[in-house]
Formats: sequence, C-alpha cells, structure tokens
Amino acid sequence: MSIKMKNLAYVVILFFMAGCKLPDKGLLDTTPPPFINRASTSPNLIDVTTLGSQPTSPIDTTIVLSASVDPGPTGASVTFTVLNPAGDVFLSGTMTGNAGQFSASTPFNIQKGDVGTYNVQFQAIAVDNPENESNVLTQTIVVKNANHYPVISNLVMPDTVKVPPSGDTTFVKITVAVSDLDGLQDISSVTLTSSRPDKSVVGIYPMYDDGGFNLVPPFGLKSGDAFAGDGTYTLTIPLPSSTTGNTYRDFSFVSTDRSGGSSNVLTKRIYIQ
Repeated sequence: MSIKMKNLAYVVILFFMAGCKLPDKGLLDTTPPPFINRASTSPNLIDVTTLGSQPTSPIDTTIVLSASVDPGPTGASVTFTVLNPAGDVFLSGTMTGNAGQFSASTPFNIQKGDVGTYNVQFQAIAVDNPENESNVLTQTIVVKNANHYPVISNLVMPDTVKVPPSGDTTFVKITVAVSDLDGLQDISSVTLTSSRPDKSVVGIYPMYDDGGFNLVPPFGLKSGDAFAGDGTYTLTIPLPSSTTGNTYRDFSFVSTDRSGGSSNVLTKRIYIQ
C-alpha cells in the first residue's frame, strides 16, 4: 500500500472515531446510606391476662416507637413495620423527627387470643435516593396470656390395616379432637409422629382442620377433614401395596399453641398385616 493510501485510511479511521462516543455509564453513587444506631418499642411486653374475658375480647392499646439514626449527608425518612406472630404485616407507618431522633405512636389493636411475638422492623431511606437504604433493626413486642395448654382427645384410627393387593392403595383416615380454653385460634399446630418398632422416627406429619378442600403436604392428598375450624384435625395416609407387612407403627399426637405450650400426648399402635 502506498503512503498516500495509508494516510487516507488513517483519516477515515479518525473520522469515525470522532463520531463515536463511549457510552456514559454514569458516576457511582458514593453517598453513604443512613444508619440506624438504636431502636426501641414501648411497651415491649403486653400481658392480656386481665384485659379481657374471652379469646375474642378486644385489646386496644398504643405502642410508642423510637429510633436514633445517622441520616447521612442528604437526610433520611424512617419507617416501621410490625409483623404478627405468623410473619404477616400487621402495622406499618412513617416516623417523624429531626436531628437524627425519630418517633411514632400508633394504635395496637388485637384480640386477647392474639398472643405471641410481634417483630418491629425499623429502616431509614435517603431522602434524595429511595434506593439508598439503611440497615434494618428489629425489636420485639411479646403479647402473653396466662396460658392454657391445648388438650387432645377422641383419637379415631384403625387398630389394624392390611397391605393392599399389588397396584392398589389403601387410605387410612385418622382424626383427633383438639380444644384450648384460650380459643381454637390459639392452636398453632397438631402433628402426628410415626415411629418404627425400634423407636426410630419414620416422619412427623401435620394434621389439618381445613374442611378437606385442598391438597396438603406431605402426601399431596386432601386431608379428609369434614368441617373447617371445628377443632377436629384430620390426616389421610396412603398405604401402597409396596408397604412392608407383619409389623407395626406407633403414632403419637401432640398440639402446640401460639405461646409454644404443648398438649398432652396421645399414642396408639397400628398393626400392618
């Protein structure tokens, strides 16, 4: 290639380079986020023992929240979120304040049976950039009652089941009645534990008071429950033809309430032939 042609090629390249512009990726935001140093709730314990006569009695009180915040150079807003014992959002709002001190007062309306631990989450957000978030600080409010433990009774299940013919499945329906002086809504769970003759555990299975409308774990069957919310808990267990016969299982039943209290334990042996 001649020198003249090389020079022309350079000119063309420079022309196109001059017309191109590298994409502007913007500048990194190095502004420090807000930071919550301290947070508190008052009260952090609510004893509803004498505040109502029935599990559905309304308990109307007020909680006061406060937070100490380093707002960063651009300022911050502070929010709170209250999660109920099931982990669902129960309350939320924005706190007010200045000079790094924020507070809020909000009604806390529950029923006497709504015992358990409520988590209060505090978070700050930079005023000029909602994506610039602080740490999340969590405090708790414990709602307690002079607890009555659940009681399990009226266990209904067969004494003996037979392994079905090849390709078939037998379905074993089991029911127990559960009561609680603090109300049925205080019942957190009812479980069945299946154990082998050597005492090793086959599995721990939830029972349901759901009306039997939905497919439920762990077997992917409807529970077989007749009426939802009546205190009768049910589980239907499939017994396939591959099940080993000439053995037995010990089934143990227990209920826990929202305060973590456990019921009596019912145990029954079922023989598999």
